[in-house]
Amino acid sequence: MDNITLNEEFNSIIRNVVNDVLLERGLITESHINTEEIIKSTYNIVDEVVTIDYSNLSKQIYKIIYNFKIDKKFWTYDDLTGEDYDLRRSKPAQYIKTTIKIAQLLNLKTVVEIGSTRMAVTEKCLVYYNNEKEAFKSPGCCGDGHSTFFFTESGFNVYSVDIDENCKTQNEWSYNNLSKKLPSNLHLIIPKDGIEFLNEFDKKIDILFLDGWDKGTPNYAEKHLEAYITAKDKLADIHLILIDDTDYITHDGGKDALLTPYLIDNGYIPLFNGRQTLFINTMNFH
Repeated sequence: MDNITLNEEFNSIIRNVVNDVLLERGLITESHINTEEIIKSTYNIVDEVVTIDYSNLSKQIYKIIYNFKIDKKFWTYDDLTGEDYDLRRSKPAQYIKTTIKIAQLLNLKTVVEIGSTRMAVTEKCLVYYNNEKEAFKSPGCCGDGHSTFFFTESGFNVYSVDIDENCKTQNEWSYNNLSKKLPSNLHLIIPKDGIEFLNEFDKKIDILFLDGWDKGTPNYAEKHLEAYITAKDKLADIHLILIDDTDYITHDGGKDALLTPYLIDNGYIPLFNGRQTLFINTMNFH
């Protein structure tokens, strides 16, 4: 992967594609429809068996994306200050929430996240996640996003992988803080190298969330691309790829600097971008 380079002009084109994809699909002409009603209308529950109505699924996904309206900020420099992180940078909560809505619409089950929660969840985090529309200001710990917790609490089978053993402690504290037991659908594979885990994983992945190697560390962009390539043969027929820290338009770019153009080149469809970027591999449902 070390010999992969990203031409700055090409990087700019790729980011424009991601920004403009909703306009290109004519979504600005769609009428406003309540997202919860969309989700509820998609499922016919009979004897506790969920059947997906595929006939209108693409349109329903696009309506969720159309209704995902949040302020965005893209960074033109890499060295963000503490104030930048706390007050001016987009927070992940609404991106994670929208990903969960789409995943539930598709009846996806298994999440693999490379890069686990680093800060414990508190009651304030739940209030912010469930009620707050503020894009930039949140409880201090919510800059982390708490994806592990919210994927788990939404009923997904979550495999959370991190090299830092402290992440295991923070996940356990989340449930202690809320007087809950650690749920059986949360699998903490900590400490563990993400690519090593993906090589060994023997199940199908419905949602691959890549939030591992920190921006600015050696080969961080190459590692995120390598992680996807390692997981590629284990991805379900319909799957989502979510990437964190994609809000940089600098020379080095975010964690997706190599992965986003690779995914687009291989037919993936970007659903949203900003602090996080979400891709789906197909919109042809049967």
